Amino acid sequence: MTLQGKQVSGNVEAFDDLILGYVLKKLTEVFEELLTVSKDSHPDNLQGVVEMGKVKAAKNIPGWLQRVKHSTPSQVTRLMMEQMNDAQQRQQALRIEAQVVLLEVLVEASLAVDATSFSECTNKSPH
Repeated sequence: MTLQGKQVSGNVEAFDDLILGYVLKKLTEVFEELLTVSKDSHPDNLQGVVEMGKVKAAKNIPGWLQRVKHSTPSQVTRLMMEQMNDAQQRQQALRIEAQVVLLEVLVEASLAVDATSFSECTNKSPH
């Protein structure tokens, strides 16, 4: 690949990370809102389910998940871990809780790699 081709590829990858990071941030915000409503409305009763239905941003989840599907699971996990580290540094407990739930959902949907496997993969030394 030529130098110019590598630069274009790097620019596309950076732009993709930027867009994916934005989508993951928006999904996290929805999950934060859902967690807040869930905690406030006692999810063990019907009222909690009704209140969760009032979270208007939740209707955007399918579209954002479509965008996540265009990225590799390792890329999704890498950006989620970066965002989780940022939230931890800012001591944002609710955001971290929402990110953990979101990451679990993404792993279950095969859109992300579980954190343990991701750490093992990134910590392996080249042979």
